[in-house]
Amino acid sequence: MAGREFRVVGVDETPEILVSHLCQSLSEIAAYGVATVLTDDSPAGTRTRMDFITALANIEATKVPGKEKHASDGEPLLTTAEAAQQLGMSRPYVSMLCNQGKLGEVHRSEGGHRRIRQSAVDEYKKAHGNGLTNTNI
Repeated sequence: MAGREFRVVGVDETPEILVSHLCQSLSEIAAYGVATVLTDDSPAGTRTRMDFITALANIEATKVPGKEKHASDGEPLLTTAEAAQQLGMSRPYVSMLCNQGKLGEVHRSEGGHRRIRQSAVDEYKKAHGNGLTNTNI
């Protein structure tokens, strides 16, 4: 980077001092790069800033409490309404199945709402037939 120097401390330093210096140097370089992009008045700078804003907005949109979409292992989680739609049942009936343990381990969102694993819904459909009707209302 023009005007920036990355100096390495002596190799005889302790690992802690080397790591500390490296982190400090990298944070200075990152701050310089971000400041450069944020103050670039060219069309490319504008495009980069808009991409940055879009990326931040996408991060925020995926971190809404109570809107968890995947279990910790990456498996999709469904709301009771989504599970009911896939099963051809009412939402209250799916809630009852959850309470009875018939849809496997049910996760709870930060707001206390049920989240059901996609695999549990698929297994229930397989065990009880794919042609379910909405007679369980």
